[in-house]
Order: sequence, then structure tokens, then C-alpha cells
Amino acid sequence: MAIEHPVHMNECGLPLNAITWLETHHRGKLAERTQMIRDLHLKRGSWVVDAGCGPGLWTPLLAEALGARGHIIGVDVSAEALVTARQRSRGTWYDGQVSYKRSSMEHLPVPMGSIQTIFSANVSQYLPQPVQTFAALGPYLMPGGQLVVKDIDFGTMRFHAIDPTLQARVFQAREHWERRRVSEGYMYEDSWVGSKLAGYLRAAGYENVRERSYTIVRQAPLTPDMRAYLQGIAEWFVCEDAPYLSKDDVQSWCACFADGSSCALDQDTFLYEETEFLVTGIWSGAARRYMADLQAVESEMPFAD
Repeated sequence: MAIEHPVHMNECGLPLNAITWLETHHRGKLAERTQMIRDLHLKRGSWVVDAGCGPGLWTPLLAEALGARGHIIGVDVSAEALVTARQRSRGTWYDGQVSYKRSSMEHLPVPMGSIQTIFSANVSQYLPQPVQTFAALGPYLMPGGQLVVKDIDFGTMRFHAIDPTLQARVFQAREHWERRRVSEGYMYEDSWVGSKLAGYLRAAGYENVRERSYTIVRQAPLTPDMRAYLQGIAEWFVCEDAPYLSKDDVQSWCACFADGSSCALDQDTFLYEETEFLVTGIWSGAARRYMADLQAVESEMPFAD
């Protein structure tokens, strides 16, 4: 998912939720993302909606899994991201398998009950009401269709070459800030969402919910893409004035990742890991009845003056 007006830029001027950043992040984790799609065992020739597709980074992975007769509909709220996605797919081997449309997650541009799989990666962290959004996606699925949601969880992130007590303070401060940043005029964000996804899908009415976790480990020497990703994330942890951290902690943290001979990312002993979560759930007839009953109850409720 791309954000047209990102709030935070790191010291290099890179918006951490803009298109260039998403591309860098994707290349840095391409091996694990390829395995995630393989593990889904998508039905060859089926139709998939990529909800919150951003610049279309997952499109070739999905197209390869679906085969030549499969089709992907990429949906995003960002016009800029969709333009980039169309440009990226133009003239490729999968060009004829994909179409892109501007739409919100809750109002997909497809008929109800017509899609076999809805796929959504790195979007749920920006959803203020994820249960309601996931429930709204269900009716677009065929009976027995599946919702696939993938996201990060920074509660699993570790930089093993950095003072663990400093790291704990930085992470706790960011988590605390995310709980109240909306009240300060910032966009909603939950970077600890990954481990919550299975519960959200169950609450939204999905059955046979299954969680897969993928531990991503990188050590020195880092690729340029992974180095840029980790440096950007480190700066992001102390962005927006880091209101719950002392100035000394902010300076100490930034010094660990700043370019130069002492940068932790370039040390021979550097080791990093994080876990990402891929969760699937099945939309059943019972879930359809649940949604219909809920809508009927809501329609009978009196409106407040």
C-alpha cells in the first residue's frame, strides 16, 4: 500500500511509505516474499484481488503462482501508486493477466461473491478498524474463498549488535507513541499488527484461520537494498520528535546507524532478524449469514438526531 502524502521522511529524504521506499523494502525481502506466495498454493487459473496493491510489487509473484490463465486485479487508493504499477507491468510477460483500479478496501470494484482469493500485504498496519475492513472484504469472496493478509510485527525485530536496553527503550517508546499519535493529528499506524492478524480474521467471521510466520535474518555484509531498509527503519523509530524518548537515547540510537566507520550495519558482527506474519481465513456460508444478519440489524436501528 502506498501513501500519497507521507508524514515521515528519514534524514536522506526517503518517505518510508512512498513508492521508492516500498520498492527498496520489497527487493530486500524478495526471497521470503516469494516463498510466502508459494506456500499459499493458489489455484491455477483463478482470480485474485490484490487489495492495497501499491506500485504492483507483488503482481509478478502472484502471476507466476496463478499461471497464464489466472488474473490479478490490483486495487489501491493511491493514483500515483497505480500509475507506477501500470508502468511496471507494461510489456512484461504478465501484462495480460493484470488490471489496476482505484478503490478503497471496503468497496472493491468487483461483483459480490466473484473472487476466489483476496490478497493484502502490508496494509493492515494502516487500518484503524481492521476487523470491520476484513469483514467488509468477505462478501466479495466466493463461498469457500480465502482472505490472505500479510504484515509486519516490530515486536519481533532485533538488532543483535546494539545495546539491548537502548533498543528496548526505543521500541517501547515507539509502540507507546503509536497508541496516541492519531490524537496528535497523525495517520493511524500499528507496526505491531502481525501477531494480531489471526484474531482479527476470526473476529471478522472467517473460519479455518491459519497463521504462518517467516523469520527474516540478515547479517553482514548487507545488500544495498537491505542496508537502506534497515537504516530507514532505524530512523523511523525516532521520527516525529520521538516524544517518549530522551534526547540522549535518540542521539545514541541514531549514532548506531549513521553512515561512518562506526555504523552498526557495516560491522562484521552485525546480525538482524524480524518475523513477518501471513494469515489466511476462509469465508463460509455461515459468515455470509452473519453479515446479512448484522446488516439487517443495523438497518433497523434508529438514527441519532
